[in-house]
Amino acid sequence: MKNIFQNFYKKASAFVKKDFINQASYRLSFFLNIFSIFLSVYIFFIFSRLFEGTNSYLEEYGNDYFFFLIIGIAISDLALRISSIINTEVRNYQLTGLFEEIINLRESTTSILLFSLIYPIFYSLMRLIIYLVAAVLFFNLNLSYANLGFIIIALMLVIFSFIGISLISGAYAIAFKKGNPLSAINQISVMVLGGVFFPTTILPSWLSTISQFIPITHALEVIRYLFLPETNINDQTTYHLLIMVLFSFSLILLGLFLCGYAVKTGKKNGTLTIY
Repeated sequence: MKNIFQNFYKKASAFVKKDFINQASYRLSFFLNIFSIFLSVYIFFIFSRLFEGTNSYLEEYGNDYFFFLIIGIAISDLALRISSIINTEVRNYQLTGLFEEIINLRESTTSILLFSLIYPIFYSLMRLIIYLVAAVLFFNLNLSYANLGFIIIALMLVIFSFIGISLISGAYAIAFKKGNPLSAINQISVMVLGGVFFPTTILPSWLSTISQFIPITHALEVIRYLFLPETNINDQTTYHLLIMVLFSFSLILLGLFLCGYAVKTGKKNGTLTIY
């Protein structure tokens, strides 16, 4: 067990070091990304003032559209970044010729792709924290931290769910090389149907039903509720958390299967190195 942990640690740290060095070499880009977060928070704050006052759709969020919006933006930023990582990594490996070497390593291709998620996940979490800290410090966003433990659990389930989606998208890139429509479908689903900019109750009933099959819909319902003052875990919160657990396991298992199948089929057909 100790050797397994040490082996995992060495591989994980190597990938984190590689990604950190790569990002550190673009310092201006890094600081511009951080600055863009503060600018975005300011723009969203100004935009939210257009919806000040009583609104039946926002009553459960204290009629605070800025609270509703900034949490939606922060969580969707995390989710979309994670869901695009493996597709991006696969395409980079393919275009630089590294993919041929990766598929011939003793380590499974899928596990290598999973290691490539570690640093981007931590970076995406850092962005989420900056979103919320900027909103709290500079724009008086009122957040309650009484349920922080459950909020962290919900965030972990978001990460696992979108790791699964990232694996599925990566499997498409391995099998079909380019023109990945899954990324576009995922982005539209999250931003339009996931409840990022407006409550899903505004949607027509048939679209509202479809939104329940999107992981971020349940994540935002839980996290927004738990950040409100004087709230506790109730039956509705438990329901959303259980749905997120189901999404996490289902999507990761499906993603692992599809990635493995794409690599196996590509090796058999000799198409893995044709781009």
